[in-house]
Amino acid sequence: MTLVELLLAAVLGLVVIGGAFTMFAGAIHSQPRDSAKVAALQEARTTADRITRELRQGWETRTTTSSKLEIATYVKAATCGGAAASTAIPCLVTYTCSGMTCSRVVAQPDGSAPGPSVQVVSGLTNAAVFTYTYASGAADPTYVGVTFVLSGSGQPFTLSDGVALRNQSEEA
Repeated sequence: MTLVELLLAAVLGLVVIGGAFTMFAGAIHSQPRDSAKVAALQEARTTADRITRELRQGWETRTTTSSKLEIATYVKAATCGGAAASTAIPCLVTYTCSGMTCSRVVAQPDGSAPGPSVQVVSGLTNAAVFTYTYASGAADPTYVGVTFVLSGSGQPFTLSDGVALRNQSEEA
């Protein structure tokens, strides 16, 4: 090999290694942002699943606004607002969204003795999470929709679910 060929091979090798290093550094730089986005999406997915499960098991909706949902439902707990248990008991569950977060509070079915407020979703772009559909002349909703719009890098992403309420007139 001549000196010119060796220099050309060295320059080409440096260009390839530089390109690979740039891609690697970009991936490492974006990894924390992507991890946070995945964590927020998983948090919202888990909360949407919990809300829809509690709506399906519920028998009465009380406060119904775009940022608040109160539902009398069954919760697997030893006491309302207490530790988890294997059997379900009737409780009043309230989801309240404001700012960029939603919280959940569990109380006795009559609303007394509320437990601690637990943040269940963060990173919202809009606190208007709940939508309701009413049958003609009905006081209680027949359908409750849940939509989380979460901030993401560049463009927000949306997670939606909903439940047709079938147990509205049944008592605990």
